[in-house]
Amino acid sequence: MNDSKKKIGMIFPGQGSQALGMGKDLYDKERIVQELFEEASNCLDTNFVRLCFASSERELRETINAQTATFLVSASICTLLKDKYGVVPHVVAGHSSGEYAAIFAAGGMNFADTLYLLKKRALFMDEATKSHPGSMIAVLGLAQSRVQEICERYDVKDSDVQVAEMVNLNTPTNVVVSGTLEALDQVKADVIAAGGKVAALNVAGAFHSRLMASAAKLYAMYMVKVDFNDLEVPLLSNTQARMIESKEDLKALINSQMDSTIQWWLSMQQFADCDIILEVGPNDKLSKMLKREWPHKEIYQVNTMQDVEDLLERLDIPFEQNYLIDAEIEQECKNAKKQPQAAESMPALMQ
Repeated sequence: MNDSKKKIGMIFPGQGSQALGMGKDLYDKERIVQELFEEASNCLDTNFVRLCFASSERELRETINAQTATFLVSASICTLLKDKYGVVPHVVAGHSSGEYAAIFAAGGMNFADTLYLLKKRALFMDEATKSHPGSMIAVLGLAQSRVQEICERYDVKDSDVQVAEMVNLNTPTNVVVSGTLEALDQVKADVIAAGGKVAALNVAGAFHSRLMASAAKLYAMYMVKVDFNDLEVPLLSNTQARMIESKEDLKALINSQMDSTIQWWLSMQQFADCDIILEVGPNDKLSKMLKREWPHKEIYQVNTMQDVEDLLERLDIPFEQNYLIDAEIEQECKNAKKQPQAAESMPALMQ
């Protein structure tokens, strides 16, 4: 059965989904992915091969590294699916910083400009975090209204030292609270007492809260340096939960996103008419949430070469195996050690 007429939705994870080694499988086997890693490294003067595959979880967790590297992996997978196999989305969305991968996938900005703005975004968020230390926690098992009541106990309006804001509305019983460390500890204790569960997020600051207002103001000054395009496919704004297609709406969206609440649950309801939903990037949490909502819908995570092969089989698209198999890679590595001068011409074997 050919599924070419099926409506495909693509969603992209953001900061917190990064993991050491992400994208390695695809990088080793696909020249398209290698070229994007090389371009990103040149654009930002960062060795993304080392950062993604051979740095440390702590280094990768830093805001600038996490956001740009996660985007790179997601954009690489999306480009591979589109350019090599003709798998294109009909609608896209991205969670928090993942929205930049969605913008790129929709044609709203080119690869270099998206990287440039994302790095500026991360830089200013990092600076705001140093001025106003904070973090984020996921709250599970309580209704949003109950979590809001708890946050209001410890959030001092117009204060930068006592902040507790509900900022990611992922599902009716899965929300993220952002704020200062003391306030988050108080929220955590009340959530547990109320029968909920709490999980710390792998992020370095109180993102999407009012503590990011200074970052958003600085970021707006750099938007004039890039070119925006009308979108080739609709983008679901994760702060407004509505479809946008014009470059004017796109500019307004990314200017306000940094310190605004992520309306993910409302956004995802507009993916209900998609026949297939793909989470493209180095995580599967978003797709798992949707599978719980729509257990009978086709929802897949695409992160590894095996994921790509499985997807292509489902879509009845021939898979092209034009890369070295593992045994050949091992032999080439041995040969490279004997002939160091050849190693530089084999990016697929870089560690």
